[in-house]
Amino acid sequence: MALHAARRIALQLVFARMFHSGDNASVLEDQPDMQNIGEDQHFIDTALQGIEQNAPLYDDIIQSFSPKRALDRIPVLDRAILRLSLHELAQNQAPPGVIINEAVELAKRYGDESDSRFVNGVLASYVNNIKL
Repeated sequence: MALHAARRIALQLVFARMFHSGDNASVLEDQPDMQNIGEDQHFIDTALQGIEQNAPLYDDIIQSFSPKRALDRIPVLDRAILRLSLHELAQNQAPPGVIINEAVELAKRYGDESDSRFVNGVLASYVNNIKL
């Protein structure tokens, strides 16, 4: 399975957990991506665990790079994408540009154009700030 597909599954699970705690993998059983997880299961498990442990930190970062919107006014999908991306950036296992591009693609796939622009803006500002 490509890491892109693993990100899609991780995003869907992060999103589901924002509404219902616990294991939500059963809602994705019939998804084609779930049939071929293989070695990428580790990526998904690590992402879910890291996001669960660091959600308040990631939300603080999201809020600080989106000062014009209160956190509860940011769509749940955008917050889920941003949490996943911030977790990946913290792991430092892929170039920031790749992570941002993947996040934008997820926002385009599951959201709308304004979501992708918002996600890109928050992540680009964060990456530019942490390099200072």
